[in-house]
Amino acid sequence: MELAPGQLIGTYRIIRLLGQGGMGAVYEGEHTQLGVHYALKTFTLEGGHVDLLKNKFLTEGKVLARLHDPHLVRVFDLNFDEATGMPYFVMDLVLSEDGSPRTLLDVKTEELDEDCVFEWFADLASAIDYIHAQGIVHRDIKLGNVLLSSDGHVVLSDFGISRIFSERLRSDVNAVNTMVSEAVTGARLVMGTQGYMAPEVVWGGEATPASDSYSLGVMFVYLLTGIWYTPASKVLKLLEALEYRWIDVLPRLLSVKPSERPTNLSELVEQLRSVPDAEPEKVEELEAPRRKRRVLFALAGAAAVVAAAIGYFVFSQRPAPAPIDDFDAAFSANGIYEGARR
Repeated sequence: MELAPGQLIGTYRIIRLLGQGGMGAVYEGEHTQLGVHYALKTFTLEGGHVDLLKNKFLTEGKVLARLHDPHLVRVFDLNFDEATGMPYFVMDLVLSEDGSPRTLLDVKTEELDEDCVFEWFADLASAIDYIHAQGIVHRDIKLGNVLLSSDGHVVLSDFGISRIFSERLRSDVNAVNTMVSEAVTGARLVMGTQGYMAPEVVWGGEATPASDSYSLGVMFVYLLTGIWYTPASKVLKLLEALEYRWIDVLPRLLSVKPSERPTNLSELVEQLRSVPDAEPEKVEELEAPRRKRRVLFALAGAAAVVAAAIGYFVFSQRPAPAPIDDFDAAFSANGIYEGARR
């Protein structure tokens, strides 16, 4: 059910639709008494696993209400609309400088400079370190879930499929288990977005803080180069050949083995901050006129970048684990990383 402008939900008047996802929609709403504008997230999903996913929706609101970080959305209220019974929660309204709702999926990579990308990395590292310390794995870190705010910084949103591994927090919010298996076929409901999911999650393993690190690595390879990372991609070789400072960070985030991925992301921020600029002649080779710093987009422009929007949930028949050295071939054979996916 889509809400129309002017329609009331609880004590909020709908202003406009901001975005729509697999489980519901997000609206800009005005509090009828205060005149303050917020973002309202509603749950409208019907069909399979609806009870489980509705509980996940309610859990998301309860979790976000307990989190306090400048780069996370805040939740102020959680309720049910009396007329429709629709559950909704009320969040920070995060809009870009021009007043429109924008995510990192909306940016043009060829117009970015590295200083901006670095600041976004620092923002997200802070937010992800914080949620991990609270006992939460986001499980769906991707461009479309990172909001651009009016001050140029970014805010991580959409904890709808997050995993809570803190027993205390699980008890506080009455969290439910979300790894569902079908007894007859052996299929499992694996939560995440293809192209961003870490190898162990693709194979049906549990998401951990190291899985979030992998997703972050995928995202920043794209922001820095305009090329979508896959296990068979040569983009990291490109970074290495150009002695790009991110080569000391991104391969660690994208390691096949979870134990080799850094989970203290703020340390990576300091590492990047301490690396001096490249030699002037190397910068000159890569800089476009009047660009502030070296970039790789001119090189990346030759790559075919496929934009394919997909939903949250992927039913996968869990295959036998492949040897570590054979992950590229195994992913290709199973069609998991064909093309680039947002």
